[in-house]
Amino acid sequence: MDKEAESTLEIGHHLRRGKRLARHVWNHFLEDRCFEEAASLGYTSLLAMVPLLAVVFGIVAAFPVFNEWSERLQSFIFDNFMPATGEQIVPYLNTFLDSISSLTLPGTVMLIVTALLLMVRIEVAFNRIWRVDRNRTLINRVVMYWAVLTLGPILIAAAVAISAQKVFSTLGLEEGMSPGVYRLGIFFITWLVFALMFLLVPNRRVQIKHALIGAFLSTILFEAAKAGFVAYVSNANYTVIYGALATVPIFLFWLYLVWIVTLFGASLAASLTTFSDFSKYDTDWPVRWEFQLAYRLVHHLWSAQREGASLSQKQLLGLELQASELQILKLLHDLRDQKVVTTDEEGNWLLNRDLEEISLGNLYGYGNYYLPLGEIGELPSESEIDRAFVDCLEYVRAHGESSWNQSLRSMYQSSEQERSAS
Repeated sequence: MDKEAESTLEIGHHLRRGKRLARHVWNHFLEDRCFEEAASLGYTSLLAMVPLLAVVFGIVAAFPVFNEWSERLQSFIFDNFMPATGEQIVPYLNTFLDSISSLTLPGTVMLIVTALLLMVRIEVAFNRIWRVDRNRTLINRVVMYWAVLTLGPILIAAAVAISAQKVFSTLGLEEGMSPGVYRLGIFFITWLVFALMFLLVPNRRVQIKHALIGAFLSTILFEAAKAGFVAYVSNANYTVIYGALATVPIFLFWLYLVWIVTLFGASLAASLTTFSDFSKYDTDWPVRWEFQLAYRLVHHLWSAQREGASLSQKQLLGLELQASELQILKLLHDLRDQKVVTTDEEGNWLLNRDLEEISLGNLYGYGNYYLPLGEIGELPSESEIDRAFVDCLEYVRAHGESSWNQSLRSMYQSSEQERSAS
């Protein structure tokens, strides 16, 4: 085969893999109901925006050295993250922020609580996307959120105040930078913000490269959304319908778009953690054969248990390449509800019961499975484990369901012994 043909085959392979990944991300996005989640977060953000900005700018303003840069930071946020609607809503936000100083202690406490509740809501959404079962404890949440709300603004303002003038002078940009350089800088700052969100918010370890890839997609979509939103709003006369209140639905729609692009990038970052891009299959494990998939998952956990180990979600996906992430998690959650499996402190899966006490019939009763007695000849049977499953179904078809009381442990042990003998 010549180099040109090899190159063509490689390109085709990457295109098919990209198609599988795109389908996987889109299914991930829809399964997590991210459109509905974006609407919820947009509404919550509208309610919590003034408290959140008040906390951030209040902390920065508490340090006199940052007073000058506080105003610039505020202008930077309004100019670059609130297109078209920013000019109309900024006066209202400034009025609200100016009135913060007259709040009493209970009002200030409620202001901070409202800002923290938004962050809690974001964490819950991200944990669902990353398939995290456990949220942070209340103390860990308060500590992390307070650190973000306090140290984040201080570090940003300090970096701007200390280094901006020196950097601009070195580059000869004392009078201002060129529009191209400025837009590139905004792009990288937005990319960094998204990447930090994907790294810090989920209650699990996220690889930096996955966070950067997901953040890059969110940044591209964010820039496209800004351009499209400005074009749309400039040609849509909302004042005819809403009158003086037109700013509110427009701004709420913008927040909805922001959260859509954010959650889509998060879905990509989460999918990269579990996507088997080396899979040779183009379809998921058939739903009507999920009983056999559950049987195989329990065997993987039993094999790991004999070595004193547990299996992560990624390891299970690597062992079952044809199955989708959502299929495996659904089956594991069903088994966990029946106390067959559980998770450790790191979120890895392990057995929770002695398999000598669980028969194949018991396993069938633990889920809403289809019993493929009419498709036994089509079931996967390449391994000894699968052949034991198929033989048991053959016996059940011949003698009735009352005959499948053999324990899973004995089935697995017999399969292991036959494999060792061969």
